[in-house]
Amino acid sequence: MNEVLLQQLALGSREAFTAIYQQYHNGIYNYLLKFTRNPAQTEDLVHDVFLKIWEIREQLDIKKSFDAYLYRLARNTALTQLNRIALYDTIRDEIMHRLSLGLNDHSLMNEVESRQYEQLLQKAIDSLPPQRREAFILCRQQGKSYEEAAALMNISRNTFKQHLSLAVKSIRDYLLENGSISLLVLLVSLK
Repeated sequence: MNEVLLQQLALGSREAFTAIYQQYHNGIYNYLLKFTRNPAQTEDLVHDVFLKIWEIREQLDIKKSFDAYLYRLARNTALTQLNRIALYDTIRDEIMHRLSLGLNDHSLMNEVESRQYEQLLQKAIDSLPPQRREAFILCRQQGKSYEEAAALMNISRNTFKQHLSLAVKSIRDYLLENGSISLLVLLVSLK
């Protein structure tokens, strides 16, 4: 990896980021495909890896091997995502089990758990960076379409989708770390 390119990346050069992305995309994709065996999921993971590189560009230690760091980040990202999928499958199984017993949505949570969920969800939303918080509120709480919300935020539809996706991921992670199984059951509705 060209050290000058990494220095330019650290300074926020989009051209340097694009060059790095183009140089490593296929290798990272093929590496991650061995973990997931799912092309669409793999492409999402590749984007997550490069988004993380962009987010931490100023902290990258260019004295160490960038290749080794990038592949380690890709592996860790894949393992984290696969663990989340396994947890979501467990949650879905729990929901299906409860539904098969004939329980309706109201019996899944009592009033106290409902208030607890609302408070926890609000804390998760409050912890988001401003643009992600705004994207989540506009789309998920106010019911705006992607186009409407993107126009209100004065950003492109794709940028809006990225902010919303990252917001939902952050909220899920927050709820996974801080919630009970009753609260986790409601995660499925955040898809």
